[in-house]
Amino acid sequence: MKRKSRILLGMTIVSMLPLMANAAGTYYNGNAYQNPQNRYGAMTTSNNTGGYYNTYGAGRGYGQNMTAQNLGTTKNTIRLVQKGDTVTTKAKTNTTKKQGVYLDANLSHEFADWGFEMKQAGSKLHYDNLQWNAINGELAYYFGDATPMQLKVGGKYGMQFGDSPMIDDDVSGSGMWEWQTMIVDGVSEPVLFGSPAMSIGTSNGGSEYGFNAAFGLTDFFDLGRAKVTPSIGYRYFKHTLKTKKNYGLTVDVIDSETFENCYEYNGEIQCGPYIGFVSGNQIISYGSGGTIINNNTGASQLDRGNTYYYEQPGMSHKYETVWMGPYIALDMEYVIDNDNVVNAGLEIGLPIYDSKGDQPYRFDWAHPTSVEDKGDFGDAIHLGFNAEWATMISDSMMFTLGTTYDYYRVSGASATTYLNPAWYEEDLTYYENLYQNAANGNGTITDEEVDYLNELKGLKANGWSTKTENEIKSIYKSMGIRAGIKVKF
Repeated sequence: MKRKSRILLGMTIVSMLPLMANAAGTYYNGNAYQNPQNRYGAMTTSNNTGGYYNTYGAGRGYGQNMTAQNLGTTKNTIRLVQKGDTVTTKAKTNTTKKQGVYLDANLSHEFADWGFEMKQAGSKLHYDNLQWNAINGELAYYFGDATPMQLKVGGKYGMQFGDSPMIDDDVSGSGMWEWQTMIVDGVSEPVLFGSPAMSIGTSNGGSEYGFNAAFGLTDFFDLGRAKVTPSIGYRYFKHTLKTKKNYGLTVDVIDSETFENCYEYNGEIQCGPYIGFVSGNQIISYGSGGTIINNNTGASQLDRGNTYYYEQPGMSHKYETVWMGPYIALDMEYVIDNDNVVNAGLEIGLPIYDSKGDQPYRFDWAHPTSVEDKGDFGDAIHLGFNAEWATMISDSMMFTLGTTYDYYRVSGASATTYLNPAWYEEDLTYYENLYQNAANGNGTITDEEVDYLNELKGLKANGWSTKTENEIKSIYKSMGIRAGIKVKF
C-alpha cells in the first residue's frame, strides 16, 4: 500500500506542476466520479475564429472558416494610407466563449478505506486497502451570452478489484468493560465484566455508484492567467461492501475485588477467561482457568460464558453506505499552449450519512437490515480535490490524465439495531410466565429477571429495535488515477 501511495503522489505532483488550475474532466466523488466543475478548455464553436482556447490566442478551432475574406487579404481590402488621411480604428472584441454540449468519459482505478467506530459499544469495523475499477461519464451544456453559464450532470459505476481485509474489532474499544452484578452463593457481588471479540474476513464483490448535478458561472473571474468557475450542486455516492470467510474468537473475562483475575506484567495486562459453576439461575462459584473461588458443591452445569471460536464461510457482513447532499466548488483552468491545459478543482460538501448493515449469522438480529446508522444534515463533511492534464488529439477531442482525492467523515451519527422478534418473543413469553407464576405463589423471580422482563417489554413497544444517539464516527477516503477523452458535439 505504501508503494501504491508513492506512485499516486508522484502522479499528483506531475499533474499539478504547471499551476493546477481547473478541473476539466470528470471529478469522482468519494470514489472518483465526475466533478461537475470540469471544463473543456474553452473549445470554440463553428462561428468562433479566435483559436481553441477562446481568449488565449490562435490555434486549432472547431470549424474555423479560414477564407481569404475572413483573413482580409483580397485586393479589395488593401489600400495604402496617404499622408494627411484620417484613420479610424476600431478595437477588436473577442467574443469567443464556450457554447454547446460536451461529453467527458474516463476510466479510473482507486484505492480506498472505509470504517466506523461506536463510542459506547466500543466496537470498530473497517475495510482496508480497497481497490475499485470505475467508469465515469459527464455531460456538460454551456450557454449564456452576457453571463456565460453551465449545467453539468455526471455519473459513475465501479466494481471492487481483488480481495481486501475486513476487521471487526470489539477488543481495542474502550466500551468493552462494564460493571455487572453476579449472584454468588445467593449474595450479589459487583463484577467488572468484559467480552472482547475480534474477527477477520475477506471482502470482495463490492460496488460503488454515484451521480452529481451542478450549475456554474463559467470563467466567472480570473486568478492570474487562470480562469475560475464557481458552482453549486448535489452529489450522491453509495458504496456496497461484503465480507466472506470470516474467522473470529470471543472471550468472556471477569475481575472483582474478591477475585482478582487481571494482572499486569511489565506494562502488559493479562486476564484469564471466565468459568462459572451454575445451579438453577444462580452462579454458585466462578473463576478463571484452574483458579476457582467459592468452590461449593451442588453445581448442576459448567458455564463458559461467551468464550468460543467461530468460522463463517458464507457472507458474514454486508454494508450499503450512502453519502448525499449539496456542495459548493471552485474549478480553475490554466492554458499552457494551444494544445495543452491543466485543470484543478476543489469541492466542499455537507452530505447526509446513511449506512445499512446485515450480518446474516446473527440469529438474534433482524434481516436483511440488522443495523442502521444515520447522520443529520451538518453531521458529515466531504472534501474533494482533483487535478488533470488535457491535450488535443483532434479538432474536437482531447485526451485527459488526472488524479483525484476524496474524504468523507461523519461524527455523532445515531446507531439503531433491529432485533429478531421470533428470538426475543420466546424470551418474553418465558419471563412473563415466570413472573405470573411468582405472583400466584408458584415459584420465585429475582429482581434481575424482573429487570430483564421490563427491558423486553420496552423493546417490543419500540418495534424490537434499540437506538443510541451520538454513537457513530465513520470515515471514507479514496485516491485514484484516471484517463479518458473529452468530445465536443
